[in-house]
Amino acid sequence: MESFLAVWCTALSLSFIWPQVWRTVRHDSTQGLSPFAAVYGFVGSGLWFAYGLSAGNTAIWFSNASFMVAQSIIIAVMRRHGRVPRVILVRFAALFVVILATLLPLPATAFGWTATVVSATSLVPQALHVARAENMHAISLVSWMFTIISASSWMVFGWVLDDPVMSVVNYITIPMMIFVLVRATRWRLANGMVLTGRPLVSA
Repeated sequence: MESFLAVWCTALSLSFIWPQVWRTVRHDSTQGLSPFAAVYGFVGSGLWFAYGLSAGNTAIWFSNASFMVAQSIIIAVMRRHGRVPRVILVRFAALFVVILATLLPLPATAFGWTATVVSATSLVPQALHVARAENMHAISLVSWMFTIISASSWMVFGWVLDDPVMSVVNYITIPMMIFVLVRATRWRLANGMVLTGRPLVSA
C-alpha cells in the first residue's frame, strides 16, 4: 500500500503543474495568477524538497524538484510581463537561504513543519487574487483539478505513514484549491468559454 501511494503521489505531483505551464506559455498569459503566490510557493516547494532529502523520502524530493522547474517557467513568463520585479526574486532567494541555514542543523521534521507553514500560507495570496481578479484566463482548470487530487492523495499517504507533516497542510490548502477552481470555472462560463478555454460561439 505504501509503495503504491508513493508512486501514485509522485506521479500526480510530477504532472499536476504542467497543464498550468502549458497554458501560461501557449497563451503567453499570467492573468489570474498571483506573482507573490508563485514565488512564495517556489520557496515552499524548495523546503519540501529539502525535507524529502533529509527524511530520505524520494517521492517528496523528486516531485518537488519537478514542481520547482515548472514554477520557474511560470515565474519567467511573469517576469517577462513585468509582473515580478527583480528585487522580489532577490528578496525571496535571500529568505530561502536564511531559512535553509537556520534549519540545516535541526532534524528533518523542522524542514517538514516549516514547509507545511509556507505551503499552507502560499495559497492565501492566490485565493485572494482570484477573489477580486477580473480576468482569470491564464488559470488552468485541469491543473487545479489535478492539484486537488494530488493534495488529497498526499493527505491519505500521510495518514498511512502516520506522518502529520504530510497530512496537516492539506487540511488547509484543499479548501483554497477548491475555491480557486470554482472561481476560475465560473469566470470561464460567465465569459462565454467552455472549460477548455475556447469560445462557446465562434466569432
